[in-house]
Amino acid sequence: MYSQLTKLIGKRFIFEGEVWLMVEVLRNEDAVVIVPEQAAIRKQIQANQYGHATRRCEECRTLPLTNKEGDAYSQAVMDLLTGRIPD
Repeated sequence: MYSQLTKLIGKRFIFEGEVWLMVEVLRNEDAVVIVPEQAAIRKQIQANQYGHATRRCEECRTLPLTNKEGDAYSQAVMDLLTGRIPD
């Protein structure tokens, strides 16, 4: 399940009426992270209070990967995958 999803990192999806990019698959948290495409394009880089570079974007969403039983993808991930935009 995780190895299949990691192949989709960087791919575009229509989710809840907007275009999003999948940026990470979090195995330990059983989740995927998506960001709006426009936020990923802008890639605003800003240093934090300690001088370390960090990336800011308007919104980042973490979607649960599996359902409550843990035997299938969650509805949110199914909706995301359904909206995949071909390369």
